Amino acid sequence: MRTGLLRVVSTLLFAPVAISLSVRLFAQGNGNAVPSGSAAQAADSSSKYALPGCTIDHTKPSDADTALAAQKYADAERLYNDALTVDPASSAAMAGLVRSTLAEGKLPEALALAMKYSSAHPNDAVLLDAVAAARFRRGETDEAGAAMNQAVRLNRCYALTHYDMSRYLYLLGLHASSQRELERAYWLWPDNPDISRTWHETHAVPLTADQKLATLRKLLDNPSQPDARKDAINAAIKGIESSEKGSCVQVSPIEEVKLPIVPVPDNGSIENMKEGGLDLLIDGKKRRLEIDTGSSGLTLSASSAKALGLVPEAQIKIGDIGDDSLAYAVVSHVDDIKIGTMEFKNCMVRVREREDLLDRVPDVDGLIGTDVFQDFLVTLDYPGRELRLGLLPAPPDQQGIRVTALSTAGDETETPVGIADSARDRYIAPQMKDWTQVFRSGHMLIVPTFINTSPVKLFLLDTGAGMSLISPSAAKEVGQVSDFTGLELKGIGGVIQKVSAVSNVSMSIGPVRQTRRNMIILDTGGSTRNAGVEISGKIGIPILRELVLAIDYRDNLVQFTYDPKKGFHAHNDNGRPVN
Repeated sequence: MRTGLLRVVSTLLFAPVAISLSVRLFAQGNGNAVPSGSAAQAADSSSKYALPGCTIDHTKPSDADTALAAQKYADAERLYNDALTVDPASSAAMAGLVRSTLAEGKLPEALALAMKYSSAHPNDAVLLDAVAAARFRRGETDEAGAAMNQAVRLNRCYALTHYDMSRYLYLLGLHASSQRELERAYWLWPDNPDISRTWHETHAVPLTADQKLATLRKLLDNPSQPDARKDAINAAIKGIESSEKGSCVQVSPIEEVKLPIVPVPDNGSIENMKEGGLDLLIDGKKRRLEIDTGSSGLTLSASSAKALGLVPEAQIKIGDIGDDSLAYAVVSHVDDIKIGTMEFKNCMVRVREREDLLDRVPDVDGLIGTDVFQDFLVTLDYPGRELRLGLLPAPPDQQGIRVTALSTAGDETETPVGIADSARDRYIAPQMKDWTQVFRSGHMLIVPTFINTSPVKLFLLDTGAGMSLISPSAAKEVGQVSDFTGLELKGIGGVIQKVSAVSNVSMSIGPVRQTRRNMIILDTGGSTRNAGVEISGKIGIPILRELVLAIDYRDNLVQFTYDPKKGFHAHNDNGRPVN
């Protein structure tokens, strides 16, 4: 990662709050379900973050702001333009127009607008923050951070700059710092709809399971509920009942385990392994799961779950590649999971709802996202054909605290306390000071990557991807684009028929560099929407299987190690080893 980014965060962006299953409910003092905390609670909490010399902005949202918050982007754009007609010097209207253009996915146009306005008004913090928002959304993290720092130096009282800083810091794993900036933003401008919504979400305290069930059943008794809403409520009830069966806690503490990475599919040749799998016991029966950093939780194929006798408990949506990227799964519970010498009880797992591509992959019973092991230090030693799980270094304020469980529910996992109360900044242990600092959104590990001579791009680490992929916009910056004929990409979400590629791509991630003769072009819009920042591609297994990857999910750290003298190595597609 560039040193510029480290400087940015040392002086200092909206993290999407996961909605579990279909409905999420929160408690306020008396236990009644409410969408947010009280005004008195909000005022008391945010006053601790008052900024000297600043005053609270009680400006109500304009019609354009309200339209933007309601995702009525065309209306917002029209209303901001109307405001500029009345007052051509309105920086608020200019910034609003940039943000509405961003929301419509017009990233080049949004940045061009922001730069035009900021150049015309060079010391306007509002417009500098609009530049930062556009650059952040495009994945230009260094430039975004520099613009935010400049904006806050010019005007530390502008709420949206603190809000955007909060989004940035959250993706970096600096959750306490992110919450601090959100608190400042809310104190400065409590009536801003985006700031207010996010603040209340982070302060919402989840109801107990009994409170949730009582509230949902009361909603279900309402005869005016439409059928679609009733289905969502029933799914939420099943999900809550499911989650109460257990949390996949480790039976006996074991500090370290080493597990063989097996070939997937099983072609009998560990030397020429294409992808890696992990053998484990689920309710006493052996299952082989593909190791997938691009997936979340533990997902079983429909046929494997049927053989285990699992009962569906609630429906969720999962994503993957494909023109129709959303696929459906159900959640269920297993009594016991054994991984080597480790044993875990009462674990929620995902099950593909119908037979699909996952059932047709030879010798594979499902997927295991490495975020399942996020309570551990995870080492994927592909050349050594070994997965190692160890203890994470304890932060100075958590010495002696060791609670380890499997996150088999993945991104659907809920916490018993509010986000604001549990927020912690990442901890970089002395032995990890040289590891690569990455962004993280849910299970997605997002790595700053250099492609040829282009500015830094953000790529996902995805051991489940059979090849590395690049987005159309990033491909245009990199090299010559050509069509690939007779090639289909398949994932659990579907099939992509039309494929193009860009040639002669040199990639640098952390200390590792590799050149690809061709890189497939694929739309990454789904990942971008989930992360809130432009994802320019995926780094797939052909590159990652050459490396030893040590992953610290808690602290957003990854160590990339390449040693051509140790273990099994293939050559990349131009006949050369990784550099």
